[in-house]
Amino acid sequence: MTHALTLGQDALDRLMPMHLCISRCGLIHFAGPTMRKLIPPGAQRVEDVFVEGRGAALGHVIGAIRAVAPGDRLALRLRHHRQLTLRGHVVTPGFGGLLLDFGFGVSLSDAVAVFGLTESDFAPTELALELMFLQEANRAIQQELARFNRHLMLARQDAERDAHTDALTGLLNRRGLQVAMRAALDPQDKMQGFALVHLDLDNFKQVNDRLGHAAGDRLLGDVARVLGRAVRARDHVARIGGDEFVLILGGAWTSQALTAIGTRIIQGIEEASPEECGISASLGVVLSAGYGRNDIDRMLEDADAALYQSKRAGKGRVSVAPIPVGNRPEPLPGLR
Repeated sequence: MTHALTLGQDALDRLMPMHLCISRCGLIHFAGPTMRKLIPPGAQRVEDVFVEGRGAALGHVIGAIRAVAPGDRLALRLRHHRQLTLRGHVVTPGFGGLLLDFGFGVSLSDAVAVFGLTESDFAPTELALELMFLQEANRAIQQELARFNRHLMLARQDAERDAHTDALTGLLNRRGLQVAMRAALDPQDKMQGFALVHLDLDNFKQVNDRLGHAAGDRLLGDVARVLGRAVRARDHVARIGGDEFVLILGGAWTSQALTAIGTRIIQGIEEASPEECGISASLGVVLSAGYGRNDIDRMLEDADAALYQSKRAGKGRVSVAPIPVGNRPEPLPGLR
């Protein structure tokens, strides 16, 4: 048995919030509450709201709507937001004209963002609600994963920094120095040579013996600050154990310039020394020319040899190894 069904505007709005009722010539009679959010102010015809899904020419929209066969789907784009495509059906209601009902399909997330749509803008049975919930859940998961990855990256950076840092002075440790030297000796590195300075404090044992290890630790911190002021941002300073330090000074250097820098460092350390202990420093310097990326240990050994030349010469001075000859740095006289 068939009965006629009559729906009031309120029921139609709740069941089909994206419906649009138009005349057969394209005049807009009324629209659902969600559809009204999409219609620009002053729009009177469907051409004021839509363009064809396949083109933007005026006058084709109402023809495309009337041409939709029963059971076929209609696709239209919003005239003022052409990235948004609406898909729906067209029926001929008993009161005349044409009744259209739309959904956003794959344009849902963009439409929600553009028009600020919420759950109340969709029918309870609309699959768009499920998609919105899924998108919100996916967004929350992505944000949580991003936070976790960021936390993991920061934790890894902290661990790497701790593994390469001397806890007492905040300088590089021996492992950090190895990494810095490997990078500096890389043929692809743009540093274009560097000077390696090995520094050892003279008479440091007196500080620990006379004033205690706490005073010795304070002096090591003061020495680290002296060295930090002596270098540039691109240089590296490391404490490799006890009262031994190593500096990597990038760029091309002359023996005179290195001696001048070393002398200023020695003066700074002597000024930071407790008066009763007379602490100074001995420095040995080698240039990177002639060393390859696998010569880290050899370069450190040569800098150590230059350092002990300063020790034997009376301490508190700088010894710069001779400029390398060929592919092998020339040994310091009397040290090999």
